Amino acid sequence: MTRTVPVTPYDGTRPATALSPWTAAAVRRPGAEVRLYCLPFLGGSADFFLPLVPELPDWVEPCPVELPGHGRRLREPAVRDVPELARRLAEEVDRDAAGRPFAFFGHCGGGLLAFEATRHLRRRGLPRPVLLGVSATPPPHEWHLLTAELRTRPLHRLMPLLRELAGQRALHASGANAVLKREVSVYLRYRYREEAPLDCPISVFGGRQDPVVPQEATRTWSELSGGRVRHRVYPGRHFYIDDRWPEVAQNLARDLRGALGPARLP
Repeated sequence: MTRTVPVTPYDGTRPATALSPWTAAAVRRPGAEVRLYCLPFLGGSADFFLPLVPELPDWVEPCPVELPGHGRRLREPAVRDVPELARRLAEEVDRDAAGRPFAFFGHCGGGLLAFEATRHLRRRGLPRPVLLGVSATPPPHEWHLLTAELRTRPLHRLMPLLRELAGQRALHASGANAVLKREVSVYLRYRYREEAPLDCPISVFGGRQDPVVPQEATRTWSELSGGRVRHRVYPGRHFYIDDRWPEVAQNLARDLRGALGPARLP
């Protein structure tokens, strides 16, 4: 049975929230119908989503999230535990959204973080996203398949996989050893906890030639939601999205519109 998440239209009367370090990169669009929190891969920063911003329609308010210890928050201690980071993110999103409809879109580890933040909001009985968008993200209940690969490969054979996971940007900025110690350890420590499926729709995006998250592995995202789960595949590898921002934005906006319902009249 398909379940839907009730959406309360934003009437413009709730007070705006002050920007925090988490949402300092947000592009505020007065009159937008939904706020889209974008979560980068676990070695990345909010700037990863800059190409997405101009591709989204005006009724979507893009909000690239800056995680502690990354980007503009590099001097802050990074959080190396996914559930704890998800808890902090969920509380920040609840404060920042202030009753407005919102959605998540995360790439790789950012998709995992978005999933866990959604579950935390549900546990607390707080408003949840109208849509969960994940890109190049293994289904959390099969995350152990990725971590098994990381645990069993010798260090010198980890580098090709690491380049796919963290991207050349992170390797160039931090050095391979820093990425290995700081970012891969986050993946290794994650343990999925069994809970009821989500009730929001999930949009799954991926690269056809992704060696980290093969397309057949993403099919089981359908087990994690009672809502509609859509799959979209593009040419490319783990960072296929670098060459596909316009198409991803178009399909993401289409799914957001479907989750929100008909457009508001002026």
